[in-house]
Amino acid sequence: MSKLIFGLLVFGLLTGVVLASVALAEGTPLHYLEESISRYEDYQTTNPDMPFDLVVALINANVDKGPYTDIETVSDPSFIGLLLNKSFAIPRSYVPDDLIRLPGGGQLRREAAEAFAEMRDVARNAGLNLAVRSSYRTHGSQIGSYNIVLNDYGREAAERNVARAGHSEHQLGLALDILHISGTTGPITSVRFERTNEYTWLLEHGHEFGFILRYPQDTINIHGFVYEPWHWRYVGVEIASKMYEEGIGTLEEYYGRYLAPGVRAKLFPPRMTHPTILISEW
Repeated sequence: MSKLIFGLLVFGLLTGVVLASVALAEGTPLHYLEESISRYEDYQTTNPDMPFDLVVALINANVDKGPYTDIETVSDPSFIGLLLNKSFAIPRSYVPDDLIRLPGGGQLRREAAEAFAEMRDVARNAGLNLAVRSSYRTHGSQIGSYNIVLNDYGREAAERNVARAGHSEHQLGLALDILHISGTTGPITSVRFERTNEYTWLLEHGHEFGFILRYPQDTINIHGFVYEPWHWRYVGVEIASKMYEEGIGTLEEYYGRYLAPGVRAKLFPPRMTHPTILISEW
């Protein structure tokens, strides 16, 4: 039996190498990093139907590493397009210095707040009502949010539904939990939000104001969180529009294609100029 298992493991590894080699023969993705080839091959082995360019992007974003292991703490969390998940963290002490209050309560960083106000007004002119359920949270309040789910539903549910403190986009002041409030039915929250016209409108127009659906359906294997139709993240119009136009579903994939340090160094060498200066400077 042990020989059979060993044989299957070897076959799986060789399959990953062959798939990766075939993909490279068809053209090397621009975000391909030579130093990560063994990780690409391993991930391709366990995800044989995944396009190789997506494999490369996800590995560049450390998706193959276990949740909350080998964590990289970001020293400067002020970049609007920052990737924050179970592999990347921000300091406990981080508080955005440009938070402003939203109508009806809550806070966001100024740029995100102004973008949401514009988006809400445009949606209102279309007969839609975007309201905020939750916005900026402190490190301490995120601990409380996690512990509530942990105590009520257990660790597995907590890990799938709530980010640990230091890993929450809400602490960035760039994330919103959006709901619809109807004068007849009251607030429509949670997964029911996906059945609203507001949600459909956001999917089509959110990028025009710099917002992305952060945890789409069937992407828990990428970032570790369940589908959250209410959770929208501000990343700026440039990034959000590029994700929309290229069909990039998660910020992890965008990071792996354009923002990972090795990719940035490859795409934007020191002597090379590029109009997308935002990406090369971060």
